Amino acid sequence: MDIERSKQPIKQISMVPLINVVFLLLIFFLVAGTVEKFDVVPIDLPVADSGQVLDEGHIVILLGRHNEIIINDELVATEDVRPVLEEQLSLNKNRIITVKADSELEAHKLIQMMDTIKLSGGKNLSLITQTLGG
Repeated sequence: MDIERSKQPIKQISMVPLINVVFLLLIFFLVAGTVEKFDVVPIDLPVADSGQVLDEGHIVILLGRHNEIIINDELVATEDVRPVLEEQLSLNKNRIITVKADSELEAHKLIQMMDTIKLSGGKNLSLITQTLGG
C-alpha cells in the first residue's frame, strides 16, 4: 500500500508581517504614552483648601511615612540632613524650602524637620499639600 505524497512544497507562514505589527504597536505606545515624574518615595499629601504652585529653584524635602528623607531627589540619612541643608543654603539663605510630608507621617517628625531647617539657616519654609479637587 503506497501512499502518494504530494509534490507541492509545504507552505510556511511568514512571521515578518507579525513582527512589523508588533514594532508598529511598540512605536505607537512609546510616542503616545506620557512621561510623568514620580516621587522616589510614594507620598500621600494632606488635603488643603488653598495654595500656590511650586516655582523652580526651591529646595524640596520629601518625608515618607517610613522615615525616608529625600532632599532634591537624593536620599539623605537623618543625621546628614542639617549639613546638606547648610550646604544648599550657603549661597542664598532666602531660598524657599518646601516640605512634602506624607499625611500619615507622625507630627513630631515633621516638627523635628522644621526645627532642623531653622537650625541650618532656612528662613522660608512652605508645606506642600494636595487640594481638595485632587
